[in-house]
Amino acid sequence: MRLLAPALRMARQVNVLRSSFGLPLVGLSPFAVRGSIGQAVLVILAMAMIDSSRGMGAEASESFLRRLSPGLVLTNSAEVPMEKAKAIGRKLGGEVTRVTNSNLSVHGRPIQINALTAVDEASAKAIHKGLLRIKPDPFCLKWGRTVIEYTGRGIDDALAIKTSYELGLVEKPRKVRYRVVAELATIDKADYMACTPLFNQFLALNQDAKEDAVRQIADLAKRFTFGRSLVLRSPRLGAEPATHRFQPDAARAVEAGPTMRYSFDGRRTRQGVPYVVATLEIPVDDSGLCREKNAPSESLCAATPYWPVEAPQIQALARQITQGKKGNDAKALAILEWLAPDKNLRAAGQTGSRWGVVKVLEQRFGHCWDSSDCFVSLCRAAGVPCRQVAGWLFGTSGHVWAEYYSEGKGWQQVDPTGGGKLRCGIYHIAWFTSEDGEMPIVYVAAPSIKTERARP
Repeated sequence: MRLLAPALRMARQVNVLRSSFGLPLVGLSPFAVRGSIGQAVLVILAMAMIDSSRGMGAEASESFLRRLSPGLVLTNSAEVPMEKAKAIGRKLGGEVTRVTNSNLSVHGRPIQINALTAVDEASAKAIHKGLLRIKPDPFCLKWGRTVIEYTGRGIDDALAIKTSYELGLVEKPRKVRYRVVAELATIDKADYMACTPLFNQFLALNQDAKEDAVRQIADLAKRFTFGRSLVLRSPRLGAEPATHRFQPDAARAVEAGPTMRYSFDGRRTRQGVPYVVATLEIPVDDSGLCREKNAPSESLCAATPYWPVEAPQIQALARQITQGKKGNDAKALAILEWLAPDKNLRAAGQTGSRWGVVKVLEQRFGHCWDSSDCFVSLCRAAGVPCRQVAGWLFGTSGHVWAEYYSEGKGWQQVDPTGGGKLRCGIYHIAWFTSEDGEMPIVYVAAPSIKTERARP
């Protein structure tokens, strides 16, 4: 187990992380450690971690780690011996009463939390100021007399910000507007089992195995029919409108229900794969609700090639799960509970898989796209209008989820991968949606996602 110096090595790194939520993510470059004081502190912290790691358990050493929200798992936590803790405080310019090291998984991504509790407010301010010389915001913050430091391999701003929100160290906003810059392939027909592998090979172009990545991209690209169009979620959905801009500019835009189809006369290419650069400003709020007064058409309960609603086993399972349930909310909740992790389906197999609903229910495993397909199919079979949503889970990875029609309210987003335990809110950034299951997604580079505005 390592602390700061081994993880950072005083250099910028790019790391590909795989998550049980679906698609991989490139960890954006961490900070470099600055100055001789910073180096000395890191050495002391690393030594402290080595000593304190012996006999670690999952019992929290800090109060803010004792009541974790869904999707957060404490893997270990320990207090640093007092002699080393005091040495850390002196190096940072203050006096401490304790130092703890804890490791946490936040929606599938690991992060280490170092907490330094000062003897008084003045020491806390001095320690915070000293640590800020080594580590910038949001990787370092002050919480009362405790100074928190986040570290780990491949962590980025988004993971640090989300960790602070989920631990209650920073007030979580009710509304956020994100700015997304994504390089998206224009695809007419996709082999969905090849979407994530193709993305992975584009990421690998920046690694040592560049020649192999070029060869793999050429092979995987044969499993797609590329075109001149890109279908995104309509910018009109949501309490506030989204904005879409492209390079090159879109020649045409046609809205159809919840989607907007953009067509392009020109496109860029990377390794022979055509793509456009999409700059999207997307507002989200903590409700995950898209208000809609008009009830959807019966087609939103119909079968499609990806959602075998009329298959006898799907009909039977939907009846079994929703027996005695009245109304769309109750039925959707029952289906989410059936899909709870490791209850009837487990996360396993190829990351970013889309096996098909019948196969998933037979093999009892898959990932986020598989869980979403199952949820949509079972909802529709139970008479609940439903459609699919995709985009990014802030601070984690690419993700696929769903939304169903809640009577008298509108379209309620839910996350079938977590069995509904992880509520859709400010972290679920949607820029794709589909009413028939066709939703080809290939990124030719890791998207950039930044918070443009957050409101309480």
